[in-house]
Amino acid sequence: MASTLSQSFKPLRVAAALLACSVALQASAAHSYTDKLVAGETLQANESIKPIDNNLVYLVMQGDGNLVLYRRSDNVPLWHANSWGHPGATTVMQGDGNLVVYGPNNEVLFHTNTWNNPGSYLHLLSSGNLVVKSANNTVLWASNTSVQPVPTYSTPSYQPTYWNDNGTAQRNNNCYNYANNKRTDTFAQPGRAHGVSGYPMTGSAVYNAAVADGLVPTTATGTSPDGKTKIALVVAPGYDYHWYRQDSDGRWTHKPGQTRATDVDNSGVTISNPETANRGAYTQFVGYFFTPSDAVQGQGKADIR
Repeated sequence: MASTLSQSFKPLRVAAALLACSVALQASAAHSYTDKLVAGETLQANESIKPIDNNLVYLVMQGDGNLVLYRRSDNVPLWHANSWGHPGATTVMQGDGNLVVYGPNNEVLFHTNTWNNPGSYLHLLSSGNLVVKSANNTVLWASNTSVQPVPTYSTPSYQPTYWNDNGTAQRNNNCYNYANNKRTDTFAQPGRAHGVSGYPMTGSAVYNAAVADGLVPTTATGTSPDGKTKIALVVAPGYDYHWYRQDSDGRWTHKPGQTRATDVDNSGVTISNPETANRGAYTQFVGYFFTPSDAVQGQGKADIR
């Protein structure tokens, strides 16, 4: 979790001159593991706080030095201090009211610019907003984040007549459209919606393009807590890719290119496992993904085109 997030941000340098004289690193004090950091308390590596009345978010001082606020349901980062790349960094709620992330050499990596407010404290609200409040509870700084309800999805059943119309739906939607249950009429390609194209026809390249579209890698036994549909990627190395979809009855179906959607493999056998099915030239089984689908045919919510 930490390494994936941290690689996408560059560290912020804050000149020490911006800080008041009283912001020198204070002696560490164990925090109370509640929803607050009060004056003198610190977050060391891998320590965290969360709201006392729900378990929807948590703030963690990562081992890589980044202070990150996560939504717990899917580990999506809502806010971060941009302080990665400094193992051993510490977050301090100073007595002067400034929240500061210090690097291992006491360099300032982040601060809330709330000094000269003795008695201030950091508070992680149940709404998902992270704030520094003064002694009289005035908000001095805020991450301006919130926990939005996590959408729920549903898996479609096998209804091939929607796709097999011998017209626009069949001709202009391929295996990627079908697996994501998303009709675009553009013969969708992995990664194209997010600027990823021209990649070699290898398992790793197509895998990365699908991840760029927001598909979530999983395993054969993985389950989605919010009801996303499981799909599978296979590749004919150097030639083509192909996708399968697990429908609501647990069986797998697919739509090869402009041809008709079907529930059987190359041997005419119903597909119970895409890894062992007769896939013809698609000899490389790459892996499984979750996609945000819907029970209604063609109404998947993946961002593809």
